Amino acid sequence: MAYKKEWSEYYDITRAKPPRELLIKAVAFVANKGKALDIGGGALRDTRYLLEQGFDVTVIDKSPLMEAEAKRIGNSNLHPITVAFEEFEFPISEYDLVSAMYALPFCSPAHFESLMKGIKASLKPGGIFCGQLFGDRDGWASDPKMTFHSREQAEKLLSDMEVISFKEDENDDKTAKGEAKHWHVFHFIALTPYPRGV
Repeated sequence: MAYKKEWSEYYDITRAKPPRELLIKAVAFVANKGKALDIGGGALRDTRYLLEQGFDVTVIDKSPLMEAEAKRIGNSNLHPITVAFEEFEFPISEYDLVSAMYALPFCSPAHFESLMKGIKASLKPGGIFCGQLFGDRDGWASDPKMTFHSREQAEKLLSDMEVISFKEDENDDKTAKGEAKHWHVFHFIALTPYPRGV
């Protein structure tokens, strides 16, 4: 029950917040606003923005609270799926945009590589992938259930894509719930290459 209460509080805090700036920036690079995947959609602050931009949006999150948020929106172009990232069956060449706002680090190290492969395979040529990776100096870096990267490792993860933007931030700030935390984050926007000759 404590777990559910904790996530319910997080949803209440983030529900009315504006979409993240990185996502707004990434959407500008999307050639065709067709299908989007929102990984770890939470209270759907970013999902709402994608719907407003005309995307057909699939959103995945392991919390059942997410589907209640989706029902509140009541949009036929929104497809909520309650599932952990590592259990989602990524379709091939389906999405014009995959957004993973502060979600990827919450995948365990044992499943992270296959998650990244699934995401990249699910993007159409020219599709945009945006999100964050947590650095090895992050305040949560001792958590074995989460995944962290050095800058070199983070850059290598995106080396098979065309990197549009890659920014490293490190600072002391607060979490969404107001708790003090040292942040070490890599923010990225990357494009899926077109096949040679196209």
